[in-house]
Amino acid sequence: MASELIYFVMTLVVVTLAVRFIGPLIGRPRTPWRGAALFGFVIAAIGWLIGA
Repeated sequence: MASELIYFVMTLVVVTLAVRFIGPLIGRPRTPWRGAALFGFVIAAIGWLIGA
């Protein structure tokens, strides 16, 4: 149970930071923190559902 939560949080952080900072490097407009965090949460939730 605890390991699933750790993976969820790690995925959330990595995806949020990637959307926020890698997007401008490839020519996309900068995503607001709220949008990046929401996208990260959705991706982490999907990963958690697949792994659970």
